[in-house]
Amino acid sequence: MSNLYCCRRFGIIVFACLLIATFDSSIALAQRNDSRQSLFDYDRSTALDLKEVSARDQDGVSIRDINYAAYNPVHKRIDAYLVKPKRRGRFAGVLFFHWLGKVKSDRNEFLDEAIALAKQGTASLLIQGHFPWIEEPSEAQADRRQIIDQTIEVRRALDLLLSQPQVDRRRIGFVGHDYGAMYGSIVSGIEKRVRAYVLMAATPTFSDWSLKYWPVTAKAGEEVYRQAMKDLDPINYVSHATPASLFFQFAKSDKFIPRATALTYFNAASRPKQIRWYDTVHEMNVEAARRDRRAYLTRRLGLTNAQTNNFGVRRLVAAFLPGDERKPRQVAAGTKR
Repeated sequence: MSNLYCCRRFGIIVFACLLIATFDSSIALAQRNDSRQSLFDYDRSTALDLKEVSARDQDGVSIRDINYAAYNPVHKRIDAYLVKPKRRGRFAGVLFFHWLGKVKSDRNEFLDEAIALAKQGTASLLIQGHFPWIEEPSEAQADRRQIIDQTIEVRRALDLLLSQPQVDRRRIGFVGHDYGAMYGSIVSGIEKRVRAYVLMAATPTFSDWSLKYWPVTAKAGEEVYRQAMKDLDPINYVSHATPASLFFQFAKSDKFIPRATALTYFNAASRPKQIRWYDTVHEMNVEAARRDRRAYLTRRLGLTNAQTNNFGVRRLVAAFLPGDERKPRQVAAGTKR
């Protein structure tokens, strides 16, 4: 009898220890997440000083060329396009962030897509990045500051988008390519204002590309740089995106992102999520990818269907169901524009 009592008592003690360990672990994880999020804190009351350079109308769509003050004055002003339907109503909002490449490596990359989405009832903001587009990687501590500054600018761009009177705060999306998608991944882990993310051809860590394409970043040692970037790396944030949904788009012939790296990124992400592969290269300049992005946003943000079958949106929207999580699927490329 005493042995049974001792066994029960021992079991209770072990169970209690496990509970305490689990609780301590949860607290440590929460503190770590809070610490990471605090890296990107900023004062939302800081004025944007918004200025309009020009404006034009195109097929019922308003396209405004604007700029506003960067949060860190070192970066001067942020150029952007604000694209909206030229009519009354409540609109979904989408923030677009471009890639670093040879063609349309700026806010113009997604302008055609923003105009098409405006016809479905969407207001879009397309921002111009500064790091590493204008200011290149150099060394660990300077690059940390640059990444933090750029991430804050993405959050402030959300502030600007959401300040538009006709934008529905419950229907906000993000589309990013390459570095634009990496910053979007960070934001997905610290912002709860975005409902759906499209992340195109992104790599999970900043050191992947900085050390390879800007060798000067390794002057203090590659491991020093990697450690300095570790708590900023996108893969550490995309795992906390829930309840937002994530749509990853990767190229099957991407010389910058091996398939295994892409899958590591995707597997680390929180649910709900999807991944699709395309017969193309890192530029992702194929109709199939554009069509899928538009169908995904149409479904997730509750957009009106296109008036015609242009881009094949109508027949694709049903493929993007709420909470849908698919195994990697190969998609044939369409016609290059």
